[in-house]
This record gives sequence, structure tokens and C-alpha cells, in this order.
Amino acid sequence: MWVVEVLLWLLLFSAFYSMFLYPMLMFVMSQVWRKKFKRAPIRPKVSLVIAAYNEEKSIAAKIENSLALNYPKDKLEVIVASDGSTDRTDEIVRGFAGRGVKLFRLEGNVGKSAMLNEAIQQAEGEIVAVSDATGMWSKDSVRLMAEHFADERVACVSGRVVYNYDRSATASGFGVYQRFVTGLRRAEAAFGAACNAPGSIHAFRKSAFIPSPPATFMDMVDPFHTAMQGYCTTYEDNATSLEESRTTIRDEFQARLRICVRSWTFTFYALSRFPILRSPMYCFQVISHKFLRYLIGPSLVVAFVANALLLEQHWIYQVMFAGQVLYWLMTLAAYLASRTGKRIPGLSGLLFFNSVNVAYLRALILYLTGKRVAHWTPIR
Repeated sequence: MWVVEVLLWLLLFSAFYSMFLYPMLMFVMSQVWRKKFKRAPIRPKVSLVIAAYNEEKSIAAKIENSLALNYPKDKLEVIVASDGSTDRTDEIVRGFAGRGVKLFRLEGNVGKSAMLNEAIQQAEGEIVAVSDATGMWSKDSVRLMAEHFADERVACVSGRVVYNYDRSATASGFGVYQRFVTGLRRAEAAFGAACNAPGSIHAFRKSAFIPSPPATFMDMVDPFHTAMQGYCTTYEDNATSLEESRTTIRDEFQARLRICVRSWTFTFYALSRFPILRSPMYCFQVISHKFLRYLIGPSLVVAFVANALLLEQHWIYQVMFAGQVLYWLMTLAAYLASRTGKRIPGLSGLLFFNSVNVAYLRALILYLTGKRVAHWTPIR
């Protein structure tokens, strides 16, 4: 039984480290050891590429938002990349041609990453910024991100996604999670080795761009490719993209499941290409923040079974097992309450956390059985 005991404690420590010890370590280290980067009011040519698939309801507002950004008009190229849209998206975009907006259409609904790989090749800017069709950017977002590229070591800059929340349990739980993640990303950026750049708002040097595998996502792949080349990814807290949060646990779970399948695809893509020598801090952060986090979902199931097998070994395992049962009962109670439109105070975050864990578990099974997600069906 000692093997089962070792496995149980390793799984519990891994989860505790990823969720608590690692963030604490980052917060402390970011206060005493910060990498200094040059920053200057430079205005390079920027191509803003907006990814769209059947976005007729939001694309006009997004284009107006992009044209109103506080950046020299002759230095900003706006491209809407349409992934074979079948609604009025393309027609609406063409209506902005007189204001300099360009339409790049790729037939066949090939998927967001594959479509952006092609669209970015057409961009004229030295810097490429990417955005979703629903993300409304703050006016100074492009200007603020561009200033980071005054440092030649910087090849990717992450912005910040902010959300409109309603009072649903799903949105409340997501809000708790976002506050945690945003604080952690601020700390990680102190080392120029950020491992995530939101698809809704980030920018990179076109000269350092490497196409993403179609079944992954640029959010993770762009910082990874940046690290592979020995460059840095940093973070601009005041460059923001406003999005609407999802309001039902079903919509959130389906979106997370799609993200999680891509996360596992990225994990196995990255492991064989790890830039340990070129970017050791990036490798440390992506393992601690991402890979170990992905494993929590599968680990919870294995830990529950392992704990059950050890009930007769020591009273501590009986206490731990009772704690696990209570943990899942609270999650179930929060879920049942959310189905009726109610919230149980303090449990919204737990419900969201475990919906993500279940998504990672199911996504791993799907990945190992050959499932990949290249095409996109945005939930609106």
C-alpha cells in the first residue's frame, strides 16, 4: 500500500503547490526580483487582426471601437479575418472599406488558429495585435502595448481581459477565478516570462511570429514560441478588452471543454520542444501555472480512489476521505442551486473551480482518444 500512499500525497501536494504555493512564491519573488525592461513612446506600424466567425451582431461595434483607438491612423491597419462566415459578417466589414478596414476571408471554416496563421501573413505592420470580435478595447490599448516593443528583448505583450458580470453563480465563480489569475499574471510578468496571452488582446513582433498548430490556440502558443526564440513576453495591465461573461454552467462548461482539449494539445506539443536552456523561467512558470493545473482534474479522481483504498491504514485517511466527500457534496449543492438560478454564498468559486476540473478530466480522455478542436463555434 505504500505506493498508493506515495501517489496520494504526491497528487495532493501537486495540487496544493500549483494553486497556493506557486502563486505565493511568484508574488514574493516579483517584489524582490523584477526584470527591468526599456519602455518608450514609440509608434511602430501596427496591424490589428480581428478574428471573426459569424459575428454579424458584434462586428460593426468592434470595428468602430478599433477605429476610435488612440493611435496614429496612418500607423494602424485594421484587418477583419473571417473564417468562412455564413452570415452578414463579411458584408458588414465591406461597408467599412472606405475607412480603411480590410477583409481577409478564408473559405471552409478551417478554425481560428489556422485562419489567423494565414491572415497574419497578410499584415503589413511591424507589430501584430490580435483580438476577438466581441472584445471592446480601451482607447490606449494599442499605444500602451506598442511602447513595450522599445525593448528588443520583448517579442510578445499580453493585455488584460475584463468582464461584465451578472449575478449568476457561473459569472460570480468566474469572477473569483479571474481576480486570482489576473493577480498571478501581474506577478509572473515581472520576469518577462509570461506563459499566457489572451486571444482577446495581445500583440507580438511579426518577425518573431511562428504559426500555431491548428488544434491549439495562440493564447498559449505565442508566448511559447516567444520563449523558444529566447525572447520575452510581458504584460500591460492597462491595455484591456471588455467581454461579456457566460451566465450558465452549461455554456461555461462547453467553452471550458473546448479550451481544455486545446490545452492538452498544446501541452503535448510543447513538451517535446521545451526551451529549458533559452527560457528557464518560462519553463518553470508554464509547468507550475499551467501543466500542473491541468492535472488537478484527473488527480482529484485518482486521489479519491487512492484515499478510499487507504481507509483501513490510518485514521488520517478516514478524516481525509470524509473531507473529500464533503468537498464534492458542497460542489453538488452549488450546482443544484445554480440550476434554479440561486447562489449559495461562498460556493460559487468552488462550483466554477470544479467545473473546470471536470472539463480538464473529460478533455484528457477526449484527447487520448483522438479528439482535437480546430473549428470554432463561439458561445454568445
